[in-house]
Amino acid sequence: MRFFLLPAGGSRPAPTPPWAMVKATAEDTEGRFTLLEVNGEVDLPGRVQEVADEFVYVIDGAVEVDVDRTTHHLTAGMCVMVPRGVPHAIRTAGAPVHALHLLSHGAAGVGGKVDRGYVLARGEVRPGRIRLPPAFGVKARSSDTGGLFSLLEVTVAQPIPRHTHHVADECIYVLDGALEIDFGGTTYTARKGQFVLLPHGAPHAIRPGSAPPPRVVQISTPGGWELVVEALIEHRTEVSKGGRFNPTALNRYTTPHHVTYDTP
Repeated sequence: MRFFLLPAGGSRPAPTPPWAMVKATAEDTEGRFTLLEVNGEVDLPGRVQEVADEFVYVIDGAVEVDVDRTTHHLTAGMCVMVPRGVPHAIRTAGAPVHALHLLSHGAAGVGGKVDRGYVLARGEVRPGRIRLPPAFGVKARSSDTGGLFSLLEVTVAQPIPRHTHHVADECIYVLDGALEIDFGGTTYTARKGQFVLLPHGAPHAIRPGSAPPPRVVQISTPGGWELVVEALIEHRTEVSKGGRFNPTALNRYTTPHHVTYDTP
């Protein structure tokens, strides 16, 4: 079973530069992505990633990213998508930076084109089929990544009942607060700075474990979780009543996306 919960500051057993910790290796994710937690001063000179997209989400501090002869200054809450095949450089801007750095492997369904890259300001989201509430900030859609991953900034405000992702792994990094996770008959608590990998095919449930509720970065790989969120928000009066989800109603809209909820 590939499930694991890393402590804050923890790293997977893999070679790593002094300014980073490995939250998930390619082996952990069945070759889909590698995730680094950057904490320090970084200077990655101009280079080209031929086999991986790069996505950087700044938690604190600042970085400068050079893409196509333009320098982007990213501060807390901002992020950048750099497609494979595009020359770029990344470096800290003054004080050390705290960030998540995701390298998405695999054969993406789109090529390395500059117009597939983007920078999002704090609070800015990728456009979707419908407008989502502020609790769901879509930072990378499946259509942005060739289907390889989706990445959302989420506030987990109500319990998510026991369910199974039949295709995609769910990975969560806690930005603030505490998240409770029921997995394999045990309840785990993930706090600020912790990372958990929930493999596909394994039932689990999550719920807020703090007040205010936890804020997390949620990665789905392969992508598509934003489509599930859009469907549930569109039918929110049917799937949720009194702050509780109805598993039977949820399944009407999540089953087409390979997610099913346990029903009584």
